[in-house]
Amino acid sequence: MAGMSWKRRIVFAAGGLLLLAVIYFGVSWFIVGQALVAEVTEIEQRPEDLGLTYEEVEFTPRGWPDITLSGWWLPADDPKATIVRVHGIDTNKGDRLGLTQAMVEGGYSVLAFDLRGHGESDKAPMGAGLDERADVLGAIDYLFAERGAVNGEVFLHGLSYGGAIALLAGVEDSRVNGVFSDTAFANLADLITQEVSGRTIVPSWGAAILLPGLVWMAQLTRGIDINEMRPSEAAGQYAYPIGLAHCRFDDRIPIEHLARIRLALTVPPRLTIYEGCVHGEAWNDFPVNYEALMLDYYDERLGLFGQPWP
Repeated sequence: MAGMSWKRRIVFAAGGLLLLAVIYFGVSWFIVGQALVAEVTEIEQRPEDLGLTYEEVEFTPRGWPDITLSGWWLPADDPKATIVRVHGIDTNKGDRLGLTQAMVEGGYSVLAFDLRGHGESDKAPMGAGLDERADVLGAIDYLFAERGAVNGEVFLHGLSYGGAIALLAGVEDSRVNGVFSDTAFANLADLITQEVSGRTIVPSWGAAILLPGLVWMAQLTRGIDINEMRPSEAAGQYAYPIGLAHCRFDDRIPIEHLARIRLALTVPPRLTIYEGCVHGEAWNDFPVNYEALMLDYYDERLGLFGQPWP
């Protein structure tokens, strides 16, 4: 009788553990699905609102012919080169349109577009920044196929999530001659608890408990290895200086991420740390300084101040 009771306890314990595992991974599966869907945000400002000449364009991510991305082509008069703008998470191509205007007025044509799952692009699930590399590479391909782009005269500008994606994508295409990354993170795995808490109903302590399940479920269901989303490692592969900007008091992507990106670099960057601003607000708070330094970076990459940087 005692033996039967002992066996029964083992069966009950095993059943309980199995139930907990099912709940744990079930919740992880649900959260991954929720976290990889962009929040719907309206395009609040369009180029005509600022008197900018533009054209609505469409193209596909490199290697993803079933996804259509929506963009704006904004030509500059007698352009020096072209900049691809990569917006942040849960925003769209209309975000910070005044910055796009500064690029155009500074002599650069601009391709601003919506990443997959954002704005007016197809509502495909996000890829934690890894799949979105193909979105940026598709934008570059579009410039060469449709806009007569020239090697060495294509640049990237990205903000936050877009800044991380720009670092990943730019190093994969030798036709890109410069990347200006504003407020990029060094490693997505270090932010996943905070981001899941911010994008779902799960509190931060719950996201921390679920972290191993989230990583595993993202790999199992979406083929996404969150541990591979390491923009700092991509930054270390650039053979030329990149532009970096970050707000010192950023509470979403702490400035320690900038420090880790800098440590990975083999070539000194063009770097600006802005005092007194929070996440992604450097241009909003310091537009004149930001625009001047950004345009100087691109001009220097073209050798307009003498010899181009290495």
